[in-house]
Amino acid sequence: MKDNNYVVIMAGGSGTRLWPLSRKEHPKQFQKLTSEEFTLIQETYNRICPLVKPEKIFVSTTTQYVDLVKKQLPKLPKNNIIVEPCGRDTAPAMGLVAYTIYKKDKNATIITTPSDHAIKNPDIYVCTVQTAIEVLEKHDKRFGLIGINPTEPSTELGYIQLGNEIKGKYKHKVFEAEAFKEKPNAKTAKEYFSHWSYLWNAAYFIFKASTLLNMMKTHAPYIPETLEQMNKKTSKKQQNELYKSLPREPIDTVILEKLTQKERFVVPADLIWSDVGNWKTLHDFYKNGSTNVYRGIAYTTDTKNCFLFSKKSKTIATLGLKDVIVIDADDVILIAHRDEAHNVKKIIKQLEKDERDNLL
Repeated sequence: MKDNNYVVIMAGGSGTRLWPLSRKEHPKQFQKLTSEEFTLIQETYNRICPLVKPEKIFVSTTTQYVDLVKKQLPKLPKNNIIVEPCGRDTAPAMGLVAYTIYKKDKNATIITTPSDHAIKNPDIYVCTVQTAIEVLEKHDKRFGLIGINPTEPSTELGYIQLGNEIKGKYKHKVFEAEAFKEKPNAKTAKEYFSHWSYLWNAAYFIFKASTLLNMMKTHAPYIPETLEQMNKKTSKKQQNELYKSLPREPIDTVILEKLTQKERFVVPADLIWSDVGNWKTLHDFYKNGSTNVYRGIAYTTDTKNCFLFSKKSKTIATLGLKDVIVIDADDVILIAHRDEAHNVKKIIKQLEKDERDNLL
C-alpha cells in the first residue's frame, strides 16, 4: 500500500451496554470478549496490520484511556495516539483525526475503524478496504464507507441505502450511498432485510484528510475553526477548554447525511461480523450450532438458548432456564432476558441515581 495511507483505530467509547464487565475505567474495547488471547482493540490492531506499515497506525482515544492503549498495544509508536481531552462523539473526534494527520501529510488517505468489533473473516475486510482505497484514487473528493450485508433484520443498527453502481475495475462492487437510515422498527427492519440495496452501517470510513476537512468547513465550520484555534495555543489547558466547547455530535448527522449522493460511496462486504453491542449480540456471535454458550465453568440442566459468562474461575449452575443471560463480574452479577440485554442502561441510570460509582 502507498505511504500516504493511514489507519486510525477509534477507541474512545465507554461500551455501557456491556455492563457489568465493561466499566468507565475499563471499557469493552480493552476486554477479552471474543477471544481468550486478545482484547477487542488488540484484535482490531492485528486485523488492520496488512493494510499499512506499523508507523502508519494511529489510535484515537480520550485522556483516561491513553495508558490502557499503551499497555495493550506496545508496538504502537507513542506519538501515534491522538488524544481527545474529553469525549465529544464522532464528529469532533474524526475532525481531530483528520486535522492531526493532515498536518503530517497533506495527501493522507485515512481509514478509520471502531476498536470494539469482531470479524471472523478479516481477509474479506482487508480486501474491501483496499477496494475503497482504489476508488479514492479516482474519486478523491468522495467519502467512502464499508457497508455490511445484513444477516438478520436488526433494529439495533443503522442502514445505508445503495444508489447507482460506480463502474470501474475493482475487486468488489462499489455504489453511491443514496441515503442513511436510522435504527428502524421491527417492520421496517424486515423490509430492509428483504431488499438487496440496504446494508448495515458499521462506521467503517475511508477518506482523504483534506476532503473531510473541506466537508467540515462547508457543513460544520466550527469544528475546523476550533481545531485551528487549538493549534495556535501553547497551553494544554487552553487547548482542552476549546475542545470541550465543541458540541457532542455524530459524524453521520453532522456531515455524511448532508453530502450529496455523488459525494459518498459504499463498498458492500460479506463480513462474519459483530459490533459486540450488547450481551445478546455477543451470544449470537458465539453461537455455532449450539444455542447455549459458556465462558468459564458452567453446569446446566434443562437450559436452552442461554449465555453464561464467568470472568474468573467461579462456577455458574443453571436449572430450567431459557433465553437468559448471566454475567458474573465478581462484584456484581447481571441476570437478564436475552431480549432485554440492550436495555442495561436502565440499570446504569439507577446506579448513577444511587451514586454507586464503584459499580459504573
